[in-house]
Amino acid sequence: MNQAQTEVLVTFRLLADDFSIEDVTHRLGLTPTETFKHGDKSKYPSRRREYTSWSLSTGYQPSVDVNNQLQHIIAQLRGRETILDDIYDTYDDMQARFIIVIVMEGGQTPSLVFDLETIQFAHRIRAEFDIDLYANPYEEDPNFKD
Repeated sequence: MNQAQTEVLVTFRLLADDFSIEDVTHRLGLTPTETFKHGDKSKYPSRRREYTSWSLSTGYQPSVDVNNQLQHIIAQLRGRETILDDIYDTYDDMQARFIIVIVMEGGQTPSLVFDLETIQFAHRIRAEFDIDLYANPYEEDPNFKD
């Protein structure tokens, strides 16, 4: 029997009402994992995208420490802080987010700690954190005493 593992996804997303995805890709010199334009169809057939987005993502990975995925994304962005400043100056409604999605299996919860260096980097690139937690059903430990 193959037991499901807790998985973590970390995405860095730039979003605004409208901007040139090609311009952002060229300036950053990074290939985005996902992009979409305002008005594109979403994964829900009756909905349209409400903003334009450029993203770098780890995809879902088995993990017991969110920092493993977060630092992978941050490593790609380091050294590009002034480029991001220029992008924000060009597209004045641009927002930056680190999106963290944790899908917990069997009560297995990963570590979720942001060290000072990570917080300072997020602040430097004007990025917010958006954290989603999903706990799949699991059975209580019958030996657990409260």
